[in-house]
Amino acid sequence: MSYSTKTKPIQQHPLFDAAVQYPSNIALRMGKTSLTFSDLYLQAMQMATGFSRRGIQPGQRVALGVLPAIEMIISIWACMLANIIVFPLNVRFPRASILEILADVKPALTLSTMAYPHFATMTFAELQQEAEQMDPVDPPPFKVTDATSLLMTSGSSGRVKFVQHSHQNHIQSALGSSQNIPLGLSDRWLLSLPLYHIGGLSIMFRTVLAGAALIIPEEKHSTLRDIELQDITHVSLVATQLQRFLRDESGPGILSGMKAILLGGSAIPHSLIQKSLEYALPIHVSYGSTEMASQIATTSGDHRDAALAGSGKVLPGRELIISHEGEILVKGETLAQGYLENRQLIELRDEDGWFHTGDVGYVNVWGELTVTGRMDNQFISGGENVQPEHIERILCKIPGILSAMVIPQADDEFGSRPVAYLEVSPTVPTGEEINQKLRNSLPGYMLPIAYYELPRELIDKHLKISRQDLLKMTYSGNKHLHSL
Repeated sequence: MSYSTKTKPIQQHPLFDAAVQYPSNIALRMGKTSLTFSDLYLQAMQMATGFSRRGIQPGQRVALGVLPAIEMIISIWACMLANIIVFPLNVRFPRASILEILADVKPALTLSTMAYPHFATMTFAELQQEAEQMDPVDPPPFKVTDATSLLMTSGSSGRVKFVQHSHQNHIQSALGSSQNIPLGLSDRWLLSLPLYHIGGLSIMFRTVLAGAALIIPEEKHSTLRDIELQDITHVSLVATQLQRFLRDESGPGILSGMKAILLGGSAIPHSLIQKSLEYALPIHVSYGSTEMASQIATTSGDHRDAALAGSGKVLPGRELIISHEGEILVKGETLAQGYLENRQLIELRDEDGWFHTGDVGYVNVWGELTVTGRMDNQFISGGENVQPEHIERILCKIPGILSAMVIPQADDEFGSRPVAYLEVSPTVPTGEEINQKLRNSLPGYMLPIAYYELPRELIDKHLKISRQDLLKMTYSGNKHLHSL
């Protein structure tokens, strides 16, 4: 059975529409600096003129490197208005990796405060100064099916892929989201995720289409403090961020006053969802992907308890089926145009138009999706298939375990055995006590043979911890691992 719904067509560029419909509404704010939709459109159009006068043609690519947040947002919209494919770089990558990526993609220009040798690079201010001296040019005709963005994604494999989206993909993603999480003219969505990530870029489209304000966090404040000071109504978080907020004494009170907290990025621990519901937080648990321009399925505000079991119903503009192997297949108006490889667009759909997510799961009789794991995370122990995410969910139900990640460790007798990395509170049981609790829920071959405390540097450094990083630690015998 296929699960799908439809959204409405778009005729004009969304930023142009917002500037016409809500010219004096705040579009963007950071501290005391704010831009109305009219301001944002005019500044983006000025930058678009600068691109055009430098000979950058529609369909070419412009990379965005190290830029202040407001300059980044204006630059993204400028590229999209000029029909240039915008490519926000993940600036947390090592410099050598970024240079390799630029060599692969070959952008016509890179805007950044950091120079990249052998690539045409200039700062936002330099292009802006050039554009101010030029007569404005009309933007090219808007075609919703034209390519508009290129985003990096590594998925679970660790190999970087470049996903190309159209205007249509981003717009329909935002429209489908708003039918489940209402967003109005007086609302404020905090930019709590990076703009090189689909989660951050999608917030830009949601706020512009709704006429709502996009609020940029200030570095001098914590994100939680920004939510309080800026009267934030909506926020997108990954599990690690929400865990940190709930450890703060004032966190539950601040978060409970919001309209919506969108949770995604990876599996959300059962204990975290339970705690959020106990605090009456307005959570929406989501399942999505870069290839599908963010959310695919999301729980609703009318049925918050559904978050305990899964990721809710498929949103408008998306379709989903479960294959005979249990894999989640998706397609629809939000599915990307393809992967860019050797500067050629590579098809990501199968012959029937479906994208194979590599995730496994099921849909219940109410049409609600539960994701049970990744096909490529599964391993064999003593001839038995082990899905590590299943063990992780059981572990996170044990008091004292905040989050868990299970990976295989090579074993001469069984081939592989599960090993668990845990983020814990001071009340966590010992490894032996944990195994005693697990015996009631798991067969013997699924019981981890060792428990390690997740290294603090990984928790603090990453929003989403990499299984590859943990595998490297396990096989290198890392001295910093602390056994439980």
